[in-house]
This record gives sequence, structure tokens and C-alpha cells, in this order.
Amino acid sequence: MQVLTIVLSILASVISGMALFFMQRFFKRKAKKDEERDEMKRKENVLILKSINAVGKLTYADAIAIRDGKTNGEMREAMESYAEVKDELYEYLLEQNARK
Repeated sequence: MQVLTIVLSILASVISGMALFFMQRFFKRKAKKDEERDEMKRKENVLILKSINAVGKLTYADAIAIRDGKTNGEMREAMESYAEVKDELYEYLLEQNARK
């Protein structure tokens, strides 16, 4: 009878340990996925802000060009900024779609 009690006690400890191990592994994986998702959201927000800034520069340069009747260095800088952000956004979208 005493041997049965010891065996049951050991078995309960092993089952409890395995349950804790699997729960810990699950939560570590979930935390890692959450970190990756947060990093991608951060990158997405940075790209959105860069896009807004590039469009703002382009709009400002257009307004100056219309007012003065000629293009200038501001237009070139705005167009380069817009092209750079457009390329970054394209790369980001490719990366996002490749993950799915």
C-alpha cells in the first residue's frame, strides 16, 4: 500500500512538472510572437509617418512651384524623399506578405 502511495505521488509530480513545462513553453512562444508583432507595428507606424512627411514635402514644394511659376531644389528633394519612402513601403509590404 505504501509503495502505491509513493508511485502515485511521483506520478502526480511528473504530470504536474510536465504541465508546467508545456505552459511555460506556450507562454514563451506567445511572448515571442507578440514581440515580433509589436516590432512590425512599430515599423509600420514609422513608414506611415515617413509617408505623411514625404507627401507633405511634395505638397509644399508644389505650392512653392505654383506660386513662383518654376520648380526649384525643394521639388527635387521632395520627390527624392517620396521615392525613398515609396521603396521602403514596397519592401515592407513584400516582407509582410512573405510571412503569411
